[in-house]
Amino acid sequence: MTMSDDMNKYSGPRSPETLKVGEQVLNVVVDHQVFRRIRDACRDLIHTMRTLRTPSGILILAESGMGKTLLLDLINREFSKTSQMEGNCLQVALDDAVDQRGIASAMALALGYPALPSRPALVALNHMVNVGLERRRAAALLIDEMQHVCEGHKDITARAATDWLKVRMDTFNFPVIGAGTRVLERLAVINPQFVSRASASYVIHPFAFDDQWRQLLAAFAQAVQAVDLNIVNATACRALHTATGGNMRMLKRLLMYACMHAATQPQKIVTSESLSKGLRDAKGDVHEASDPFQRGQS
Repeated sequence: MTMSDDMNKYSGPRSPETLKVGEQVLNVVVDHQVFRRIRDACRDLIHTMRTLRTPSGILILAESGMGKTLLLDLINREFSKTSQMEGNCLQVALDDAVDQRGIASAMALALGYPALPSRPALVALNHMVNVGLERRRAAALLIDEMQHVCEGHKDITARAATDWLKVRMDTFNFPVIGAGTRVLERLAVINPQFVSRASASYVIHPFAFDDQWRQLLAAFAQAVQAVDLNIVNATACRALHTATGGNMRMLKRLLMYACMHAATQPQKIVTSESLSKGLRDAKGDVHEASDPFQRGQS
């Protein structure tokens, strides 16, 4: 049996205490420099449009796992108030079947309407949304997974869906803040009129191996109290970047599993072995030669 086989051997369900350690890692929110820059831009746009009638929007582009959904949640939390007050954001997530009816349905549900019939008439949906927006006066519309609007060969559908959004932006003077993969760049060709409104775009790149990466790891080490995670500030810094490619979701998943492994040990210290096991839990089969924690990268 190889070392890799031994690491992958099933040891039974994790204890509730161990799972709490994993939950602590998952709950870590690192408000890093790129997030702050985009949030500042969104904050400025929302406050500006409360006074000036200038339909505008922001597109946030990033590969999967770089925190787009979290960023929208942070913006929503900042502007959300009690349910009895106006001015908070609407937040929707799109799927791969989105069209005019789909985006109108998502908006209706976000505005608080009850579950809709399977195929409501678009005219009826439009009326519901318009009435809801008139009453709500939302600070902004936050759209997650917006790349589904223009994925595949559906330019006509994408143009119609973004035209639908454009009409509501113009009528009710709220900004659209959309987040999705780099596929969203196609909107500039599909519907230049919409993009002329949502003209500001920001790209969240995977973390490079630099000071921002070190600061990110240091924030995790400080936030996680259940185990000693200080190895990320020292010998594991470069190896973690090699293993995750600078992707936030993969980093958090790897650290979650590594911390749970460490929680089962007497000293509760995350070691290279913990990280190696976490890598396999996060990625599945990993050849020893491709495991930077076994190669001793620093």
